Amino acid sequence: MIRFKIPNHDWALVARLSRRPDALKSRLWERTTGPIRRFKDDLTALLKVEQERRCAYCMTYLHEDHPARDHIAPKNIYPAWTFRPDNLVLACYACNTDRKGGYDPIDVRHRRYRRCGFKIVHPYFDRPDSHLAYRGGGAKRGILISGITAKGAETMRVFDLMSPERAKERAADAIFADAPNRLQQRFLDRYVSVVQTRAPLKPAARIAPTVF
Repeated sequence: MIRFKIPNHDWALVARLSRRPDALKSRLWERTTGPIRRFKDDLTALLKVEQERRCAYCMTYLHEDHPARDHIAPKNIYPAWTFRPDNLVLACYACNTDRKGGYDPIDVRHRRYRRCGFKIVHPYFDRPDSHLAYRGGGAKRGILISGITAKGAETMRVFDLMSPERAKERAADAIFADAPNRLQQRFLDRYVSVVQTRAPLKPAARIAPTVF
């Protein structure tokens, strides 16, 4: 995990949606037209850039064109924060649905979102490297992860970050992401060896045209 910055949203639209009655916000979120659709589309586009198309929790690459938008504090439990940009991230299906689901991450409630206490590492508020340790790729591509605080351990448990399947997925993702760098390095090595050689280069053999 890495700590994200809140993207520069259309704050006038955010304020307008946030003023809606809490009892309606969860239903409003399901709409696919009008200002709700614009908010969600803009949110997805901004977070794809901020998160570099990686899941906010496990950091695997998001291959989907329309990745899941996850409410860190679930909207069915905390409808007041349905449209808060700092309560929304992009997440893979495994983290968002299979693992987190309707999990309540708040253990100290407060009417102000930022003053709540979170049981898991918050992608916007916490420094992940204060709670999680990585080996084999750093915070963005770490294959082996361990919790070094209670919050880090709870994050590991909720998202099952060190299951064999999830570790293999991160390893494959790291290899795939590094492939262009390895190919570029091989090209540079070959290029340098050709430039530095003292032997004259042989002209390419001419191929006689085929007569039909």
